[in-house]
Amino acid sequence: MLVLAAVVALATPVAAEAAKGAPKVTVMTRNLFLGADLSPAIQAPDIPSAIDGAGTVWNELQSTKFPERAAPLAREIKRSKADLVGLQEVALWRKQTPSDGGAPPISPIPGAQPATDVESDFLALLKAQLKKIGAKYRVVVVQKEFGGELPVDADHSDATGTGPLAMFGADFDLSLTMRDVILVRRGSKVKLGRTRKGHYATRYEPNVGGIEIPVDRGWVSVEAKIRGRSARNGTKPRYSRFRFIDTHLEAFGDPTIREAQAKELVAGPLDTSRQVILVGDLNSGIARHNEPEQPGDDLAFRALADFGMRDNGAIQSCCYHNLFDPNGVFDHTVDHVLTKPGLRRIRAYVTGHDPSQRTVSGLWPSDHGGVVSRLQLRK
Repeated sequence: MLVLAAVVALATPVAAEAAKGAPKVTVMTRNLFLGADLSPAIQAPDIPSAIDGAGTVWNELQSTKFPERAAPLAREIKRSKADLVGLQEVALWRKQTPSDGGAPPISPIPGAQPATDVESDFLALLKAQLKKIGAKYRVVVVQKEFGGELPVDADHSDATGTGPLAMFGADFDLSLTMRDVILVRRGSKVKLGRTRKGHYATRYEPNVGGIEIPVDRGWVSVEAKIRGRSARNGTKPRYSRFRFIDTHLEAFGDPTIREAQAKELVAGPLDTSRQVILVGDLNSGIARHNEPEQPGDDLAFRALADFGMRDNGAIQSCCYHNLFDPNGVFDHTVDHVLTKPGLRRIRAYVTGHDPSQRTVSGLWPSDHGGVVSRLQLRK
C-alpha cells in the first residue's frame, strides 16, 4: 500500500495553475556511460588484484569506443531541442607510460605522480560531435566527481610489468576523473544566472588492500528564467524563474548511501522557494510495470518524493548490460526528471533504444537511455 500511495502521489496531475501564457522549457538528462564497469578495480581485495582489475577496466574501455558513441549521443541531444541538458559520467581518462605506481589516493608508492596524457576526454569528444552536426550547445558548469588512478595490467601478464609494481604486471597507469555537466542550447529563450556546485558529505569508500578510496559524488546547478507571454499595457515582462539541478547519486555500496545523498540535496540546492527542476541518474526509483527491484532501491527516490518532488519524466531508461547486445532492453527506472512544485508535463520520452542509432561497431550509445521532458512552468 505504501508503494501504491507513493506512485499515486507522484503521478497526480498538477492543477491547471500553470495558467495560460506560462512559458515552456525542455530538459534532458543523459548518462554517457564512462566506458567500463569499475567493480573489478575498486572492489578488489588487494592491490595486485586491483591492478589486474584495472586491466579488465582498460580492455572494456577500449571495446566500448566513446569516440564512436559520441556521434549518436550528439544526435539525440540535437533532436531533443532541450534548452538545458544534465550530463553524468562525463569521463576524463588519462594515461602514463611507464607506470610509476599509480597516484594518490590509491597508490601504495610514495611520490607517485598523476597521469597527464589525455587518453579520452568525453566532454571534448561530445562537444566536437555537437559542433559537427550543427547542434549549438555550450557548457554552463562542470563538477569534478570521483577521481582515481591505478597501475594497469592490460595483458594480464606479470612478465611485462613496468615501474615499481612491475612484479604485478603494471604496464602503465590509468587515471579516471568523473564529471557532471550542464549544457545550454544557444538561442534558447532560457536566460541563465548564477551557477553552484558541491559534493556530498556521505560517500562510498571502498577499501582496497588497506587503502581507503573516497568516491566523491555531487551536484551542479544554475539559476534560470524564461519570459512568459508578452505583457500588455506597457507593464514589465513577467519571467518564470527556476533552479536547474543535475546530479548522479552513488551506484555502489549500501543503498542508504544514496538515500543520505538525496537528503543532502533536500537540505542543500533543493531548499529554495523557486521552482526546481532536478535531473539525473539517481540509481533509485519505485518499481512500476513489473520492473525488477532490489531491497533499498527506492530509498533515495522516496526521500525526494517525501520532500515534495514530483515525477515529470519517463520510465524505463536503464540499463544495457552489454553495449554489443542487439536484443538489450531497458527494464527499470533510475534516470529522472523531478520538479517542485509539480509541473505540467507536455511530453516525456526515453532515447537511446533505437537500433538504427547503434554505431558501426554495433554499440548502443550508452548503457542508459536519455530522458527528455517538455514542461510548462508556473508563472
